[in-house]
Amino acid sequence: MGGSSNARGALTLTTRLYRTAVWTVTALLCLPHATVAQTRSPLERWILVYAGGAKRPPYNIDDLLHLLAVVDTGGRPVSWLCSGTLFLEFKADSGRFYIPVGNGAPSTGHDWEVYLDSIFAPGGPIARLDSASGVMVGRVGPPDRRVELAIMVPYPDPRADTLRFRGRMFAMHSDASRAAAAAAFMGEVIQRFGASRPKHVSLTAFYWLYEGITPVDTGLVPRVAREVHSKGLRFLWIPSWGAGGAERWKSFGFDAAWQQPNYFFRPEVPATRLDSALSRARAAGMGLELEFDPRLFSSWLFADRLDPYLSALESAPDLRTKPIAIYEGAGALIRLSRSRDAWHRALYERLVTVLRAE
Repeated sequence: MGGSSNARGALTLTTRLYRTAVWTVTALLCLPHATVAQTRSPLERWILVYAGGAKRPPYNIDDLLHLLAVVDTGGRPVSWLCSGTLFLEFKADSGRFYIPVGNGAPSTGHDWEVYLDSIFAPGGPIARLDSASGVMVGRVGPPDRRVELAIMVPYPDPRADTLRFRGRMFAMHSDASRAAAAAAFMGEVIQRFGASRPKHVSLTAFYWLYEGITPVDTGLVPRVAREVHSKGLRFLWIPSWGAGGAERWKSFGFDAAWQQPNYFFRPEVPATRLDSALSRARAAGMGLELEFDPRLFSSWLFADRLDPYLSALESAPDLRTKPIAIYEGAGALIRLSRSRDAWHRALYERLVTVLRAE
């Protein structure tokens, strides 16, 4: 076991040194500079932002800047990278969950309110996002449209008998009442967003948080979609690998959906999963989610698992022109963009080139 691990480590190091040399040369040729591409490409790129409640480490303005922007080695933004942010959270401060997770208790209406209080707090995540967007406008020029914001819709869980939200009681045993609970939440989001008067961010979408559609939800989700569309907004979804209903996402009323490969997180899954993900995305007319997290920096098991995503997208120019969602585990992209390590810097620059479809 130990000898096998050492051999793998030596191979990984050799591979990394070779790729670093190749990618560094490529990046010098391809990375946009401050004098080039001052406005954002019309490509749609959504970054997932986990900022809800008091138990998450807060994103500061500079963190959010490193999610929105391509940054140089000095940390200076040189062009736009992401066109939108998707705010979501899975676990409430109470320990309850916004989606079904094993035996975890479902979130309550109070949890929903606490989440909204946290993201809309004065100086909170959405205010900081607006500030970061303003910094970008000042440094590299305005984008072709304001930074887009999508906010999650917590799952109205039928395991609970009722849900009380903003003084109203909703029964969880009927599609109509569950959809009404979701509509009340979305109405509160719209009201609070309008009251916050952001200068550089637009609320353009809601995101269905539950990553699969079970039989109990086939009537619910289209109702929620109609509520979203009645408010003039888009409805987004990122189903997990093998999730029920994924290939029929359009029939449920979603306006955009992304296929999760779920490759990065499980070392036993072979890289051929990415080929399958591309095929599924194409067949269903979906985009692709790009996935990595901070284990990229801490474990040799994960050090090379971002590479197959980039290789897959490099081989798929059709999917690079479609919307892409980016899951980076609440901080991995920020850390990658700030790294002074040659390997990680080259990986970041390759990631930028892929996302910009260059």
